[in-house]
Amino acid sequence: MAKKTNSYEKRAKLLVCIIRKKDEIALTEACNECCVSLHFSAIGYGTAKSHYLSYLGLDEIEKKFVYALIPNYAETQVLKHINKRLKLYLMGNGIAFTVPLSGISSIISNAILSTPFREDMIPEASKNTSDKERNQKMHELIIAVVNQKYTDKVLDCSRAAGATGATILHTRSVNNKQAEQLIGTSFQQETDTIAFLTSHQYKAKIMEAIRENAGLKTEGGAVLFSLPVDSLIGIGRFDDNED
Repeated sequence: MAKKTNSYEKRAKLLVCIIRKKDEIALTEACNECCVSLHFSAIGYGTAKSHYLSYLGLDEIEKKFVYALIPNYAETQVLKHINKRLKLYLMGNGIAFTVPLSGISSIISNAILSTPFREDMIPEASKNTSDKERNQKMHELIIAVVNQKYTDKVLDCSRAAGATGATILHTRSVNNKQAEQLIGTSFQQETDTIAFLTSHQYKAKIMEAIRENAGLKTEGGAVLFSLPVDSLIGIGRFDDNED
């Protein structure tokens, strides 16, 4: 009988972490101990209020927004290592989650996938779950790029729609004249990129609230899109197997 070949697709994946400033080096070391990974970071600002500040790890206003490219087959090991190293299972220490990629440079991909692969690294969910079930994500990452003057309005309407907090990155609109002509609007040069991590049930409500209060046809000029989230640690998920 011919041996069944493994159909697991090895590919690069995006890891996103919102953590305390002091934990940036520990995070990258934890990734590097598990696999070949490529990291970038930026300063972000947490916006959660009241008890959500501690729950989402946003009790410090200034946060580190770190994203990394990792091999998908090392995802479980990386998340568990980060969880243990940064103690993300404790309230207030931050969150980390993975997002699928639809494309990547072959040079970068080859470097990331040079991490040795073992069959036991494949997550059980990938072995036992259908493609349809895997695509029904429990969490979503909403990104809103908005005129800085409308940031507070976006935060207020998103909270009313179910968002519990966000991370803000100060950004700029750069050389967008061609797109602006086709879209029929101009973008303010000084913008904020606001990231909301939310459960799937609130995604549509939050995005609709932002459209109504600061959408493209308003002075807020919000550009909106969302990304599916695969695995998540830091808010009570992915912690079942931790000691």
